[in-house]
Amino acid sequence: MFIVDIIEALTMRFTAFTAALTPRQNSVESVQVEGYTTLPVQLPTTPLFPKPATHYLYIRPHEPRIPDPDSTRSLFIVNVPIDTTEAHLRHLFGTQLAAGRVERVQFEDVQSKKRAAATNTETNLTQSKKKRKRVTADDFERHLDDITLPSTWDRKLQKSGAHAVVIFADKPSMESSLKAATKAAKRGTTIIWGDSLPTDRIPALGLNRYVAHERMQYPDRGTLLRAVNEFMTTFTQVSEARKREDHKRLAVPDEDGFVTVSHGPKLNSVAREEEMRELVEKQKKKGEGLEDFYRFQSREKRKERQNQLLRRFDEDKKKLAEIKARKGKIRPE
Repeated sequence: MFIVDIIEALTMRFTAFTAALTPRQNSVESVQVEGYTTLPVQLPTTPLFPKPATHYLYIRPHEPRIPDPDSTRSLFIVNVPIDTTEAHLRHLFGTQLAAGRVERVQFEDVQSKKRAAATNTETNLTQSKKKRKRVTADDFERHLDDITLPSTWDRKLQKSGAHAVVIFADKPSMESSLKAATKAAKRGTTIIWGDSLPTDRIPALGLNRYVAHERMQYPDRGTLLRAVNEFMTTFTQVSEARKREDHKRLAVPDEDGFVTVSHGPKLNSVAREEEMRELVEKQKKKGEGLEDFYRFQSREKRKERQNQLLRRFDEDKKKLAEIKARKGKIRPE
């Protein structure tokens, strides 16, 4: 119960803080804030917070620094709720505002520079394969960075204050959606966030979400195998592309006009055995100086050498005694 009270208190403070930062809807001028149309939506009540809360969406036409073909028919939305999904925005513009048809939605962390570069790389790879053009190792590496394992969550939450780009079917749909949002804000129309949205279109939150996560800790076997196979295939392509580039670079003359001569790989089994034998010999040569690395090894070596000298001295001493014993007994004829 203590944790529930803390969550409820934090929710009330966050709602009050959001209301203090948002403009009052008492005049037509307050609908526009820095070129954004302010659209209030009412968040549905929860068992922990039964009081209705107002959330504000800030909407304007999408005007990126580098325009793309979709920017003229897109809306840029700031401060989307953390539980926003593509189904929520489709339902907002298509059903609740009854203005335009949404083609797709791009959230803040989806269309990043890395993701866009990876998407372009994947497109270039497909086009290059069709046209039979040479693909560089850097292209394969960019595609390799984009390959990830399947997610174990059935729904992704947005961070607080995140933005999204809503791409409509055409420019008239975008313009009519913006006009409908402006009219709803001026009239003070109450729009309940996700009202009448089929529950089967969005995964559940709260305890049910974590229960589903417990079941999804191990992804689907087929999806996991596809991701791993794609990664390993691309990794092999990167290695082969690097080898081709290295061989091509060695064939180019340097500043003095010389070409580096390199031998091809040894493919037959005899050559491989010789190569392995050479490696073993190299390892032996490297390990020659490491026999006396520790002090006790040096002491044992010295003791063994001294014992050998003593044994030889005793043997020589015996031989000398034998020679002295035979002295005088052997006489020449």
